[in-house]
Amino acid sequence: MAKIEIEISSKALEKGIDLAKSFLDKLVAPAIEETGLLLKDHVTLWRFKNQVKILNKAKEYCENKQIDSKTISLKLLCLLLDYAGLEEEELLQDRWAYLLGNMVDSEQNIDNHVFPYILSQLSLDEFLYLENVNKEKVLRCQKWTEELKKFNEDKPIKEKSINHKLIPLKTELESRNKSNTLSGQTYTSTHNLTSEIYSLEKQLKDLSSKEKVIRNRIKEPELVPVKDIQEYQLSNLIRLGLVKVLLRPYTNTQTLEIPNKPDDDYLLVDFDMEIESDLEEHFLTELGELFINSCNSKK
Repeated sequence: MAKIEIEISSKALEKGIDLAKSFLDKLVAPAIEETGLLLKDHVTLWRFKNQVKILNKAKEYCENKQIDSKTISLKLLCLLLDYAGLEEEELLQDRWAYLLGNMVDSEQNIDNHVFPYILSQLSLDEFLYLENVNKEKVLRCQKWTEELKKFNEDKPIKEKSINHKLIPLKTELESRNKSNTLSGQTYTSTHNLTSEIYSLEKQLKDLSSKEKVIRNRIKEPELVPVKDIQEYQLSNLIRLGLVKVLLRPYTNTQTLEIPNKPDDDYLLVDFDMEIESDLEEHFLTELGELFINSCNSKK
């Protein structure tokens, strides 16, 4: 491919170059004239235009989100722009701009050199698929977070109500047990009382268990629907560490037949149970979640 010398005074690109240059000056040191980034390199006009376009998108994004830009390493910036310059898809160019904007955001701690490489390895369909999986996780977490909030608001009231019934019953049980001990012969039944106390204590334990269940639902990784993606695309996501495969154990049992031998003291019953672990399930990894969030607009 023929290489084209790019002149700084080019009228067609002058405005875009100036905007990109002013933005770059804030991100790297030394300034762009000293590094020769983009302007002095022999690159194709098409790639150069893409880089300028993405830089200006990143600049606009930072201004809209009022991002206080910080400097990032030249190694990371050059790597990102090198990959981004090859991007043709408009939507993915936006994602490159978001990624750059989020990386220079002083309020965020994104300094992952692998993200530009990962984005360069994804097709538009693969990225959108991963983005939709992450959206499902966000919605699920929002749902269970609201459930947890409501549960924590109601929990003290429920605990108070249960304890209001439980404390007198415990006092009564203690009194009866003491009376039975002192009387020697007279015995007062405590069975019903004990059962009621057990039931109320179980309700208290269930409240704590329910809270743990909700918190686990929030933390659990998002299941990836493999039916919605081609196998080769899924393999690429796994290769990049964005999706992981877990083997889930399951059991196979046979019908239990108990022989009718009433005269025997005990029965011998054959019970077969097979435990398998070849059931594959695919989940979004923590890296995949961080990557997608880094390539999207800051909330």
